Amino acid sequence: MDHRQLAFLAALARERHFGRAAAACHVTQPTLSARLRGLEEELGVRLIRRGRRYEGLTPEGERVLGHARRILGEFEALRGELAPGAPLTGRLTLGVIPTALGALAEPLASLRATHPRLRVRLRELATPRLAQGLENGELDLVLGYLDAPAMAGFAHRPLHEERPALLASPHHFRLPEAPDWASLGDYPLCLLTPEMHNRQLLAARLQAQGESPGEAPTAPLNESLEPQLEANSIAALLALVGAGLGVGVLPENCLPATASGIRARRLPGPGDRVGLLWRPQRPRSRLLEEVLAAWPASP
Repeated sequence: MDHRQLAFLAALARERHFGRAAAACHVTQPTLSARLRGLEEELGVRLIRRGRRYEGLTPEGERVLGHARRILGEFEALRGELAPGAPLTGRLTLGVIPTALGALAEPLASLRATHPRLRVRLRELATPRLAQGLENGELDLVLGYLDAPAMAGFAHRPLHEERPALLASPHHFRLPEAPDWASLGDYPLCLLTPEMHNRQLLAARLQAQGESPGEAPTAPLNESLEPQLEANSIAALLALVGAGLGVGVLPENCLPATASGIRARRLPGPGDRVGLLWRPQRPRSRLLEEVLAAWPASP
């Protein structure tokens, strides 16, 4: 067994296609297939479910994949430690919650300026998938909610707080300068779908106020707060709000600078902590140290 076989397995799981995986690894498809069969023979288990095309990994393959990702991460870290003054190479896979996408541009620009050969892959995922990705090595780093139960046990660095706000098109709805939570009952609501963590945070806030929008198992449904429109995408929700189809409830930092047709009014109460999360490691790899340096801690 060598690290190239593990890299082929990781590429196949990522690309879900033998040809694309081979191209990503800069080898021919027969070479990739032969090396993966050799890995199966060496381990004595079937790793890949094959039909007319790639059909996924077997349970044993998923276990090997988790180890492969960790080993490959350690290998990249070792190469970085042996050349501490050289620019970083390889790939950083960064998971991010949808509401924090706007916080990425400046740190990534700084990181890329210092390490132009470092490839960055972004994965926009819901919080449970982000935690799973960190655990199994699919993700190197996460920009997400620090206090989400799924994130317990990971090392972290706070960056900012997300403050909830009412968002609306001023051509269709007039928002008060300082709305309170009772204001939600005055508008048709456009909300994220119930499985999104930010929607669950909203439900918890409203439950604390004595009400909960939409599907709330522990509080009675208040018809005036039932959302008229739901989406599992921030971009889709902003499009609905911008078209005047309703009023959204999202973190105020979700509103891009270019969204001149939408206004935000902050709601009262504390925000939700957002920051970087990673698997605890002693010592921290050079890649992690360089990435953390690009994201200064919040004051």
